[in-house]
Amino acid sequence: MCIRLNGTPASPGVAIGPAFILNVEEIRVRRKELSGDDEVDREVGRFREALEETRGELERISESVNDIIEGQQLIEVHMLLLNDPSMISDVENRIRNERVSAEYAVSRVLHDVLERFGGMRDPYLRNRAADVRDVGRRVMANLLGTEREALMSIQSPVVLVSRDLDPSQTAGLSRRQLLGIATDLGGSTSHTSILARSMGIPAVVGLGEAAGSTVPGQTVIIDGIHGDVILDPDQDQLEYYSELKKRYNAAEAEMALNAENPAVTADGAPVELSANIEFSQEADQVRRFGGRGIGLFRTEFLRLLAPEMEDDEKVHFNAYKHVLETLDPEPVIIRTLDLGGDKFNDSIPTERNPFLGWRAIRICLDRPEKFSVQLRALLRASRFGNARIMIPMITDRDQVIRVREMLERIAGELDRRGVERGEVPPLGIMVETPAAVLALDILLPHTDFVSIGTNDLTQYTLAVDRGSPYVSDLFDSFHPAVIRQIEMVIRKCREAGKWVGTCGQMASEPLAIPLLLGFGVNEFSVPITLIPDVKEMIRSVNLAEARRIAERSLLLGSGDEIRNLVLDYVQSRYPDIILDEIHRDREDGGA
Repeated sequence: MCIRLNGTPASPGVAIGPAFILNVEEIRVRRKELSGDDEVDREVGRFREALEETRGELERISESVNDIIEGQQLIEVHMLLLNDPSMISDVENRIRNERVSAEYAVSRVLHDVLERFGGMRDPYLRNRAADVRDVGRRVMANLLGTEREALMSIQSPVVLVSRDLDPSQTAGLSRRQLLGIATDLGGSTSHTSILARSMGIPAVVGLGEAAGSTVPGQTVIIDGIHGDVILDPDQDQLEYYSELKKRYNAAEAEMALNAENPAVTADGAPVELSANIEFSQEADQVRRFGGRGIGLFRTEFLRLLAPEMEDDEKVHFNAYKHVLETLDPEPVIIRTLDLGGDKFNDSIPTERNPFLGWRAIRICLDRPEKFSVQLRALLRASRFGNARIMIPMITDRDQVIRVREMLERIAGELDRRGVERGEVPPLGIMVETPAAVLALDILLPHTDFVSIGTNDLTQYTLAVDRGSPYVSDLFDSFHPAVIRQIEMVIRKCREAGKWVGTCGQMASEPLAIPLLLGFGVNEFSVPITLIPDVKEMIRSVNLAEARRIAERSLLLGSGDEIRNLVLDYVQSRYPDIILDEIHRDREDGGA
């Protein structure tokens, strides 16, 4: 009987094939007490041997994914976790002090660490619990001698269905083995999702009950565009999705061939098309997808490797240097640490209204010693490329002035110490609040460029927490109040002769691109894999027509009216596969 499930689309594309059910169970062990010092020493030795075996496994996986940047990043994270001296010390202390077996000590330390991760409010950090669990399982398996590599038995391509999936298992898979992935757990920011996108494997996560509903060998359809998984599809569904797969693959192939095409409108107006990145190694992919530079380097994600790295100047310097050298002479906009709100709250006091509280530049300016670590690294790295610095969550002119003063002071200190550095980079701000919009004329004399953060601007304008399920239907970047503010920012920047870009979900939204072009934005900064789609949209838009549509949008009374206005224009100019998604979203009541 046909079953349709819906989850979170994690990697776009369509896959059809037989199901392979992978049961990733927790390894449970009973407490085993040791009788003497010899047994204690033996158990410590066994633990150290298991660590070495696990290092060897991770090194072999690393060699197998040397062409996948995210795979390399994943193994680096796992190696750091495996070599974490505090975790190693915790396990050995439990063995010696509690006189228990190595596997029991590992299981208890793993349990405690996972509990801490599970209690973190930030979704990105919660997703990192999968990495801790993965490394722990590998160590446990080597201690117990259990076989974890069921995937190696796959003889022909399959659709992998699992309750959850260890990230390193995904990294170790051959692209020839997998047609698609479906998991009950996980989110769009989990490592499994990131790796699936890098490998070009369609994936849907967060399905809830796929593993328990699927029969091994059963035909499964993965629709990574809309987040649907169909078990035991009927003939009509097979025909429909087979055709959708052909059309999607054809559109992707055409876009890949056009990666070298310039980002210009249909009537020849050049547009800057940049990438959003979270890890320095992602810079290696930007040109391959047809991007120009980096419009948003989210530096707070350096903390995913380890929280203490936030204060490690060498880590910051190496990350910035790699990106700048890789993309030189293209511009690289590096955003200063954006902590607080919904990001990494484990290190920030609990607040009743965290989005209105201590976050982003407010934290940085209140912690000048910590902030100086990042600014020193930025100044030292700036000599390796075309660096620009961007400050998030600016609401007051003095915040910009204080950052500029810090940069000048740190530059002088580096010079006095004889430390090589580049010129002080241009300093820009993110416009994310109505306060910044309305006071932009006050801010612009002190800033070199502006980037509109459309996600937060929508959230603060509409008083809607974008992470709340209760009001998520009210989050609408096409709302007239948001559209009018975006137009106001772009107009004021152009009048002042200041460069203005845009980032956030709206920058890659097909229906928003003609509006933003019509208002006169200079740059779009989007996820790397969406660069070809956005470029295709830019190249299909006539700028003169877009200006007329943008002007008309300012007179409309609802987000739906604005969408319909743009849809009528886009419909005949954009690939059918994308329009299918737009039509479906409208039918489902989505954006």
